[in-house]
Amino acid sequence: MKIKITISTMLFISIITNAQTIEKFSIDSGGASSTAGGIEILYTIGEVNVQELSAGNIIVSEGFINPEVVVDIKIDPIAFFQGAYINPVSGEETLMRDNLRVASLIPTTSPYADVLTCDASVFTPTGSDAIVDWVWVELRDENDNTNILASQSALLQRDGNIVSVDGTSSLSFDLTSDNYFVAVSHRNHLGILSANTVALSATTTILDLTTGLAVVNGGANAVVDLGNGIFALYAGDYDGNGQIQNTDLTAVRPLLGQPSAYDNADLDMNTQVQNTDLNNLLNPNKGKGQQFSREQDLKLYAKRKK
Repeated sequence: MKIKITISTMLFISIITNAQTIEKFSIDSGGASSTAGGIEILYTIGEVNVQELSAGNIIVSEGFINPEVVVDIKIDPIAFFQGAYINPVSGEETLMRDNLRVASLIPTTSPYADVLTCDASVFTPTGSDAIVDWVWVELRDENDNTNILASQSALLQRDGNIVSVDGTSSLSFDLTSDNYFVAVSHRNHLGILSANTVALSATTTILDLTTGLAVVNGGANAVVDLGNGIFALYAGDYDGNGQIQNTDLTAVRPLLGQPSAYDNADLDMNTQVQNTDLNNLLNPNKGKGQQFSREQDLKLYAKRKK
């Protein structure tokens, strides 16, 4: 670790140890600070010519106080949900359905652990950018894909784009530029994890998880082939435990025929809990399991019925 001292008729010291942190400060022969319009301006009397010298683990620098700049990393994931794609709208076979949005059933509060909120106007757009539902996105350690470094709720558009809660922006995470595994999960679909790490930085990275078996961990056990070159998350995980089992079947069956609702039992996301949810999705997918570790399991998923 290097200790850096900056001098320009002022002394700027920043020392970081395992035990404590000493904040930046300066000893100046002149200068001042002021605030205007929410902007703070700090200046000191410095030298015209500056240089940097080092000896051992100490760097002495003549210069100016520079602010620390934190730049988030950004990503545009793309994913498809089997339930929202089954029986696509005629002429729109490359898009998922947005029945929940049309019926005004998508809540403005996320059903996931961070309970993020969005403005109701986010559900106004139609067409390929219309919102299908909330999703959960995680960034995981490149050396241990069970280690979740950051996560957040997001929104899924009909064309598969996953966007921020404003309905259009890229997802932003407060992490440094590095390589990460990316996971996408949903309240009644099996989650998926990228097969490889993805280099992320302040420049937005597009990650398309729909293009084939090789891009997700577990291949055919993780995603279903929709038959048009698009691969999607398996539907049927009603209880959100990472497995599609008889317990999902027995839990959904008593809910058949209930009024329109935002409910995990509505596996095809058409606003109704019907036999088609069982016959077209849950029964055929029974026995499938999520192909990566999800330590938090149900803590991520609060079933919301409205």
